[in-house]
Amino acid sequence: MKKITYILVLALLGFTASCTDMLNEEMKTQVTVDYLYTTPDGLSRVVTGLYNYSRTLATDNQSDLFTVQMMDYSTDLMVFRGGSAAAFARLDNVKSDISQALALWTYHYNIIGKANEVIAAAEKLGLEESAITKKAWAEAKLFRGRSYFELYKRYERLYLNTSPTDYTNLDRVFTPAKKEDIFQLINEDLTDAMNVLDWTVPSSPAGVSYGRFTKAVAKHVKAQVAMWQENWTEAIKQCEDIFGCADYALLNDRAAVFAGADLNHSEVLWTFQFSMAIGGGGFIPENETDLTGHRMSLICTPNYKKVAGLGNFRSEHGGYGWGRVYPNSYLLSLYDKEKDSRYQDYFKHEWYYLDQEILPAGKNLGDVATTTTTLYLECLHPCTRKYFDMWTNADLPSRKSSFKDIIIYRLAETYLMAAEAYFHKDGGASAKAIQYYNEIWERAGNDRFTGPLTLDILVDEYARELNFEGVRWPLLKRLGLLEQRTKLHAGDKVTEDPRLNKDYIEARGNFKSFHWYWPIPQSEIDQMGKENFPQNDGY
Repeated sequence: MKKITYILVLALLGFTASCTDMLNEEMKTQVTVDYLYTTPDGLSRVVTGLYNYSRTLATDNQSDLFTVQMMDYSTDLMVFRGGSAAAFARLDNVKSDISQALALWTYHYNIIGKANEVIAAAEKLGLEESAITKKAWAEAKLFRGRSYFELYKRYERLYLNTSPTDYTNLDRVFTPAKKEDIFQLINEDLTDAMNVLDWTVPSSPAGVSYGRFTKAVAKHVKAQVAMWQENWTEAIKQCEDIFGCADYALLNDRAAVFAGADLNHSEVLWTFQFSMAIGGGGFIPENETDLTGHRMSLICTPNYKKVAGLGNFRSEHGGYGWGRVYPNSYLLSLYDKEKDSRYQDYFKHEWYYLDQEILPAGKNLGDVATTTTTLYLECLHPCTRKYFDMWTNADLPSRKSSFKDIIIYRLAETYLMAAEAYFHKDGGASAKAIQYYNEIWERAGNDRFTGPLTLDILVDEYARELNFEGVRWPLLKRLGLLEQRTKLHAGDKVTEDPRLNKDYIEARGNFKSFHWYWPIPQSEIDQMGKENFPQNDGY
């Protein structure tokens, strides 16, 4: 199984090591702080640690944070039944001390801080002295630029820091950066990265390691940034550069995109990689039920075990399930259920009786499971297959963790960005816009679209293709549609289906003008000083 081997080195990303202790301790290992920042191999190890830290966004202790970021919270596509992320998703009394806002802020500024150290150390060593040093510098540039972009999308009001933090600059005045300065730094970092990184990263035995940054990842993010800046020509260039690389291509088999534990194929640009091996995201305890990977499968898979006749967790049903986040009826209504293969390929709609010993009276093996009104939403609601895992828990379906890879960027989004960019640039009749739109639309089994495109058509196709992938909230915000779409469709409402025994539409009524951005964590405001760094309006 191809995976990155993550090296845990000397409080690599804990940022909590005591300087005094380090000075007083005799080093028993060759891997010292001095080694990490004064040698090419050391810098490469620090960057490896950055990859390890980046995927903690989705690991067990942060699954709540990943849920609100990647599950298209507070948009028109999801219903949040429960879990600690539900209140945030429903915009229920969101305040400046909400834990998710602090966690995401800290996560990205930690990445920025470590990236600053790598960039400065690499430049001191000399970028042309070693290809290893230059690659580490480029990867750190992409980490930093990407993190500032993610922070901007949610908070907008940021402070910029490009220098390693040490005793000489601890005392500083924090002031919000101008938007143009933020985007200038992001674009410079991404340009530096894509000018150095290769299109693919050699790996064994597979040809590409999808867990590391490549030129394609840098160009994809560069295109995303250009879309935010309404620089359609730049977005088109970056997308078409990726299309021109033979290593990346859409899969013909729609169902194969998310099928399997190792999502290592030509449509993937970047993944968070997981495995049960040491360094694969978890640890090996005596009791294998305690293996810790990520919990996105649990969050998205219904808790079907509560239903009479489904009392055993099974890998065919996705293993262990909590049933916290689902596609809502609006999202499912966007598909032509007869033609569009994504309706079946991207969602599991039914569960079946598979155990003879607990088969309810009057039911046969293979029958579709049914339940009472009070259990339907938690236990039998349709769910996404994108995190559905019948592979890494096949040996133990009761394991409360998944080691299936998580796709962060894939080529389908690149094609839809290109279609949208041409639409904005040349209009709905643009041949290129329609061509790129059809790459995704026709692949799903739909009849060829001949045009003209409208913004609504594009927005709906983004929803059909990229739901549950963290694309929706930034897209709607970028297009100025977030409030409108949230108030129309957020959550789900009891209408035609009486089994949805409770309305989960709080976000429709709770959405206020300031929900276009997140609150800056109050603890950060207190440390920076509200007179210099004021809170976002409304919080």
